[in-house]
Amino acid sequence: MGKFFALLGQSFTAVKAYRLRTFFSVIGIAFGIASLSIIVAAVEGSFDRAYQTIEVFGPESILIFSGSREERSIRQRRKTLTMNDIKFLQQNIPQIKLIMPVLYLNDVPVYYKGSTIFTRVYGVSTQFEEAWNWYLIEGRLFNEEELKAKENVCVIGLYLKQELFKTEDPIGKMILVKGLPCKVLGVLSKRGTTPTGRNLDDRVLMPYTTVMSKFNHDFIYVNSIRIRFEKGSDVGKLVELVRYYLRENHHLKPGQPDDFHILSPVEIIRFLVNLTGTLVLFLGLSSVISLTVGGFVLANLFLLSVNERKKEIGIRRAVGAKKSDIIFQFLLEAVIITVIGAVLGFITAVIGAHLLTKIAQFPIKFSVLAFVLAVAVSVIVGIISVLNPALKASRLNPIEAIRE
Repeated sequence: MGKFFALLGQSFTAVKAYRLRTFFSVIGIAFGIASLSIIVAAVEGSFDRAYQTIEVFGPESILIFSGSREERSIRQRRKTLTMNDIKFLQQNIPQIKLIMPVLYLNDVPVYYKGSTIFTRVYGVSTQFEEAWNWYLIEGRLFNEEELKAKENVCVIGLYLKQELFKTEDPIGKMILVKGLPCKVLGVLSKRGTTPTGRNLDDRVLMPYTTVMSKFNHDFIYVNSIRIRFEKGSDVGKLVELVRYYLRENHHLKPGQPDDFHILSPVEIIRFLVNLTGTLVLFLGLSSVISLTVGGFVLANLFLLSVNERKKEIGIRRAVGAKKSDIIFQFLLEAVIITVIGAVLGFITAVIGAHLLTKIAQFPIKFSVLAFVLAVAVSVIVGIISVLNPALKASRLNPIEAIRE
């Protein structure tokens, strides 16, 4: 053990003595480790976000949108879902716990006491809270009587409360929604943002009957349908059953594409995995290139160091140091340098990830695993890179080395 600490002390001395070599080696390793750390943290963060999103979305729930997937990808807004579809599905699929229409309007001006905010208005049913596991923190949701009477009532998101009402109590106040006077009944709890960065708390909920009659002037079509199945249902099989009945109700022939799109928990996971995969691919290539360059820099600098330190190595060999001692010291120096690089790279990754989260709302989660992996990879790179110079140093003839 005493011999180990002696070699460790000599390694630290060498690392401090050759500062320029240490600096370039540390920087080369740090960049690669920073990219690698962000990759690990991004993967962990994405899995966490996926589970959180599914929990919020509902593991036994689906959302059906009007228009095919292709139409939605090019932002076409063709209406294909109807109130009759809701009735048809409810009659034919007994596993449906609840089903409700969803209508929405984008960029709707909401006015209160001189302040105007452009937000999204949703027409929903009285089952909204149960359908989305999204409950009110103030006031109440509209009831069946208000729904049937097409009352001008609404519930606002937390963001709207903060922006429009500041510290004022919004319950019972009147706001103008697209010019329509509307009484605020309640405030939704905080929900945060979607994986794409959209603010979920920036919204107004109204009875779907009110939206149909006073904004859309259409009592047939809906934008989407929210379904929640009984607990423990096989969502995969039920999605196919929903697809079958909708195609039947829309009179689509075999070979014709769906004129609707079903979003399920499986689709959410696939989206997040693809989103993460893009970042992982980019940063993965960056980390491989950086670590390779860092390894080459380390190997070349240590090869130069062997020539500079021939006299030192010769003297050590002359006073009894074994070949294994020389190899071990060189490897210890590499480990010290790469661990410093790993720590610096990890700190850089944390700072970079913080900026990435702020700018792109990307899910990042650093853990002990990310740090341990960063250190382990850096040590492996260091040992592999320095092994050849270490072997070369151990094979030097002590007498010739001292003469030089």
